[in-house]
Amino acid sequence: MIDGACEVLAASRGWAEIMAAVEGGRVPQSVCAIVPSALQQYFTERYGRLFLGDIGWSSGSHPDLVSAGAFAVPASIDECRELPAKLALHPITADKRLAVIWAANKLSTEASNSLLKLTEEPPKHGFVLFVTDEDTLLPTIKSRVWSIYIDVPEELIKPSPHPVLPQEWAAWLEKGRASGAEILFLEIEGWIKDLTDKGDFRKAADLETLLRVMEQKRLSTPMIQDLTFAVLKEGTPCEQIFSNIW
Repeated sequence: MIDGACEVLAASRGWAEIMAAVEGGRVPQSVCAIVPSALQQYFTERYGRLFLGDIGWSSGSHPDLVSAGAFAVPASIDECRELPAKLALHPITADKRLAVIWAANKLSTEASNSLLKLTEEPPKHGFVLFVTDEDTLLPTIKSRVWSIYIDVPEELIKPSPHPVLPQEWAAWLEKGRASGAEILFLEIEGWIKDLTDKGDFRKAADLETLLRVMEQKRLSTPMIQDLTFAVLKEGTPCEQIFSNIW
């Protein structure tokens, strides 16, 4: 039984390949990681720690980590054009710098093309990480990067019914406190698939919308559980929940 994001990542073939490359000193400077959205922020920090070390991190950020775009939000062409100069700066606390291009599969053609030279010839101390949940980068970018798939165990992503009975909800609430937000997201995605398979499109759509808001807001585990319970068990309208969140 996998209970946390750390265990999910450790069980991934893609992460094992990354660790082997790091240990062998042969990690390409430009990498594309295809990662489920629920794990992207966790993965990016863990990846960053491999190159920048464990000192200096705060709330998933580091002085030598440069981002273009944000979680689930692709970078603009201006951000992409500015990235080479930012990555070329001398490291502040580490001996390397890492550029993260979020939602890389959603980049415009112009933005992608502006990154070609950086991807092919980053500065000696610079590493580039494209983060995406779909393997749909432009061919011109894809041919210049090492693509890694971070797979998730089938038990976490297969369609599964959500709790119904009070004791089932109680067990889920208790387990979720130890699992963390990333596992909750993956579990809820399985509920959405199950609801869709059963034709309960309204509840699936409400849960899907709620999930995206929870991802964007980076809510705590207890709040994620409370909101999910409100939607599925108590039937609280999404509009009412959104008004409280926003």
